[in-house]
Amino acid sequence: MKAPEPAARSFRIQGLPLRIWDHGGEGRPLLFLHGFLDTGRSFDEAVRALGPAWRGLCLDWRGHGGSRPVPEGASFHQLDHLKDLTLLLDRLEEEGLAPFALVGHSLGGIVACLLAGSLPGRVQRLILVDSLGAVAEEPGEGPARLGAVLERLRQGPRPFRTFASPEAAARRVRENNPGLTEEGARRMVRSILERTEDGRYAFPFDPRLRGPSPVRWPESFWRRLLGRIEARVHVLQAEYGYADRLPDAEGRFRALRRGSRRLLEGVGHHAHLDAPGLLARAMAAFLEEEAS
Repeated sequence: MKAPEPAARSFRIQGLPLRIWDHGGEGRPLLFLHGFLDTGRSFDEAVRALGPAWRGLCLDWRGHGGSRPVPEGASFHQLDHLKDLTLLLDRLEEEGLAPFALVGHSLGGIVACLLAGSLPGRVQRLILVDSLGAVAEEPGEGPARLGAVLERLRQGPRPFRTFASPEAAARRVRENNPGLTEEGARRMVRSILERTEDGRYAFPFDPRLRGPSPVRWPESFWRRLLGRIEARVHVLQAEYGYADRLPDAEGRFRALRRGSRRLLEGVGHHAHLDAPGLLARAMAAFLEEEAS
């Protein structure tokens, strides 16, 4: 029997639409935060594998999936997502859905760290899936970075390509993410592809998502930020992922006041797609310990 679809819930945050996919049930809420060019639906199987003790609330970041259309003049950088997340948590608390923990993959983990470190105490528990802050850059590189942002602005957004079939879209996803398995790519496209007017398939992303980030912080920023986090932070480190390749990944982990970690053996960066059951078991072990 086919698993039930999560309910689509829409919030208006900073005048923009934000979509949450609510898996429902009586369990404790968990807020899932996806990575760049992904959607909350990619957590579907991992959420289901967690079982009824937990209620998955899976956000689409602005410009991704159901969090569209985004008005002209909006931007899509980490600080924009950070502001969205801060106000969204306030709304969820008002509705009695304050998350027991945040679960952030890649970009989602970066934004969650920014919130937990800039407002210590705002986040109680944080699970990072192959994520431990963004790539660092020395301040001297900033002017050239801003120049690249402005040049891309002048060129205008480049539309995402469309595909004749979901299989063709999945192949393209794997080309862009070499560590992703065939089944992981199929899971990614299964729930998020949209049909175009001419019958082709498109990914649900705003073209303005593309382009360089205007700001990258130095390593000292990330050390200081992570050291300010008061939440319990559990790092799920993908064996073939990206986060452990950061030049000072070990120093970042040691900066955490209340950090723990677990290796996800045999999986790459997209652990939630390649091995949702493994990820769910790793999350459950941490969550059950915290709940007790």
